[in-house]
Amino acid sequence: MIQLSLDNLRQAQSSELYRLYLIIGKMLDDPQRTLQVRQNLRLGMTVGYVADDPFGAPRQARVVELRAAQAVVEDLTSRQRWAIRYAAIVLDGTVPDAQPEPAPPSRANREAFFIGDTVGFTDKHLRERIGIIVRLNQKTASIACNDTEGHWRVSYGLLRRIVDVN
Repeated sequence: MIQLSLDNLRQAQSSELYRLYLIIGKMLDDPQRTLQVRQNLRLGMTVGYVADDPFGAPRQARVVELRAAQAVVEDLTSRQRWAIRYAAIVLDGTVPDAQPEPAPPSRANREAFFIGDTVGFTDKHLRERIGIIVRLNQKTASIACNDTEGHWRVSYGLLRRIVDVN
């Protein structure tokens, strides 16, 4: 493991600092890290987060919204809302508040979809995809997103109908 101190970093060349910046950026953007934090978060949960001061203590906030790459939190002291990356959330010692979770919406089944329907879904890398149903299988639907991405086989429970209002 590399042992770095702030004094060593201050004396490092700019090119070495930039390499370190790129490596850390790739590690923070890893979908597994995002998913690991996101799975442990619940709406209304009180969490700590790293604010602008990297050496200060984590600030306390309440989770208001969960997005694909960020969580929207409301700071408990200032009542301001911030969209922060999942990497900035400190999960150690967080306890979910006593609010019960709402019941999940019922999952769609095969009868809810038809060939040609426009649907959306979240892929395994947490990217939102939109496409058209080209085939209905027993447990999955084949979705054509665009020419470069090919077809996706997606369970009916993960599909959301997209309504185009023109």
